Amino acid sequence: MRKTNHEGPPTTKGELKDLSGELEQLRRLLVSHAAELKDENCSQQTLVAITRIVPGLTGEKWDELAAAHGLGDWMALGLDATSCANLLRLQKALEELTHQTEHDALTGLANRRAFTRHMRMEMERVERSNGQVSIAVLDIDDFKQVNDTYGHACGDEVLRVLAQVMRENIRAYDVAARIGGEEFALILPGAAALSAKALVERMLEAFRTRSFLCPPSPPFHCTFSCGVSCIRSKSLISSNKLLELADMALYEAKAHGKNRVHVARQQEASFDRSTMVHSNEKQFLFSGTE
Repeated sequence: MRKTNHEGPPTTKGELKDLSGELEQLRRLLVSHAAELKDENCSQQTLVAITRIVPGLTGEKWDELAAAHGLGDWMALGLDATSCANLLRLQKALEELTHQTEHDALTGLANRRAFTRHMRMEMERVERSNGQVSIAVLDIDDFKQVNDTYGHACGDEVLRVLAQVMRENIRAYDVAARIGGEEFALILPGAAALSAKALVERMLEAFRTRSFLCPPSPPFHCTFSCGVSCIRSKSLISSNKLLELADMALYEAKAHGKNRVHVARQQEASFDRSTMVHSNEKQFLFSGTE
């Protein structure tokens, strides 16, 4: 059940598209658990209505959306301002809780849990679409020394600044995450390894030119090292392996002096060579000999 509210600003086409995308994701999730949902022993007490308030969405607009995106099996109920008030507060509280469970409190970036979920979704997309994705793992150089020399409050500021630099340089559909103490990661859908490397190098240049001031100490600068790995659908490697390749490239960057970006060696697809046509067979096939 999708509840809508007739009050509020008009719903834009972009918002309608986002709404249909959310519904499609939910539909796939429910279909994947169809066997459980069709349990014959389900009683009325086990039924669940899934609701979300959509301000500004009228019944007519919902009908158009449902017809365009095959959402005829979803129910929309209109709400007036009085009946909607408490539900809106509840929805806001749920959104805040969801944000807290999937975002790092210090930097505001996605946390490790959210990063892992996005990785899994992106790997599935790559496999379906015959596309590619790059992963970058960043680690601030000598961060322990920063904490020991300037204090943890100053170290926290370094982490926040790197997070801001990442946000300023990624695309709208990229994912930036803090996955450890001073370790960060990027998911870059559709990006080839060299494109990802160029993007991270822009981040590195912006970060190492930032000056940090933690009185009474003099200003100082920080750098990071990064490893990049890339997968195409034909590579047939897991998300864990892709992350492992980025980690190995990160270690190489550290070993070669830090303050740099290294790209993991591209993994080639494995295939059965016994099925290949050899040169002598090609000559026979195309010689015109009967």
